[in-house]
Amino acid sequence: MKIITLWQPWATFIALNFKQFETRSWGTGYRGKLAIHAAKRHIDPDGKYAASQVYELTNGKLALKRRDYPLGCIVAIADLVDCLQMDSSLISRQTELELAVGNWQPGRFAWQLENIVALSVPIPYRGSQGLRDVRPDVLKILMELTNGE
Repeated sequence: MKIITLWQPWATFIALNFKQFETRSWGTGYRGKLAIHAAKRHIDPDGKYAASQVYELTNGKLALKRRDYPLGCIVAIADLVDCLQMDSSLISRQTELELAVGNWQPGRFAWQLENIVALSVPIPYRGSQGLRDVRPDVLKILMELTNGE
């Protein structure tokens, strides 16, 4: 299983199934289980703006309190099923919510996530840049939480 670190509130957007694509400047050939890790970095003005947009687009289904965005932990697991280079056709097929929670510019990449499962109790974890393997001790816990899938 691989892991990727995201700033908040984007990690929580995935955990809550408000975001089915992680948008990146780089693509990946990896397909499979992906742990979603929330960085320790506090929410910046762009994140606060995105959270307010999501709050409006979901009719208030998103909490706006800082404590609702855990930091420095794994918050969800998903299946990374595809990595698509963005073009106008792909971008035009996205919902208003999906466009609000990603950086949708032609030439960037959309990592398609399915079977997103939020962890009921986030797992503390030290993040870093890039796509990397989950530590074996934490992988065992995650596999138990997902019934070894």
